[in-house]
Amino acid sequence: MPDFITYKDIAKRLGVDPGTIRRLIERVGPQLGIVVQQGRTDASNAKWAHYLSREDADRLVVYYQSKGELRDEDDPEDILQASGVFYVIKLVPELIPNRLKVGYADSLEKRLAEHQTAAPTAHVLASWPCKRSWDYAAMDSITREGCTWLLNEVFEGDPDGFVQRGNAFFALMPRPNSKRMLSEHSPLQKEQRPQEKRQQPGNSGDIDPPERAT
Repeated sequence: MPDFITYKDIAKRLGVDPGTIRRLIERVGPQLGIVVQQGRTDASNAKWAHYLSREDADRLVVYYQSKGELRDEDDPEDILQASGVFYVIKLVPELIPNRLKVGYADSLEKRLAEHQTAAPTAHVLASWPCKRSWDYAAMDSITREGCTWLLNEVFEGDPDGFVQRGNAFFALMPRPNSKRMLSEHSPLQKEQRPQEKRQQPGNSGDIDPPERAT
């Protein structure tokens, strides 16, 4: 496919992993007019892969590079703080029941639909609420033992073991939408105190001022 670029090739170009490219396309692909296609690569193993036209790939690269200099607090859609789900999917349960796809997705329904285009019988074995920033830690923990690596995010092993290790990992993690408690010694307290002061009675108009004598 000389006129098309795979997610893996785009990832190499930007120095990131293919999962980052996939999530970026899910988030900004529609607004950039990017069309995702699927087919077999020119490699000898002829694996199915997602790919973009060269024009769409260039457009995505330009977008990514233009956003790369933004600090997290300047970007309201901070990619590391968003949350979705971490999943375990059985790809071909009727033929190879121990072949599993694990990973993070903003939308589990969309991710499952993507896999079902090539593996119609694929179904979700387990899933957990997850922050994007936990992706690699969850992957390393769940696949640390009792399985073998096939390719990318596909492994083979006892499905019950994957679920047990996933339950153990996420039992230790906070809720994805939970927030840290701010120390009273933190300099960030200075940013909150003026707001609290403005909300106190007498400063924000919560009580009526005394009437003037007549």
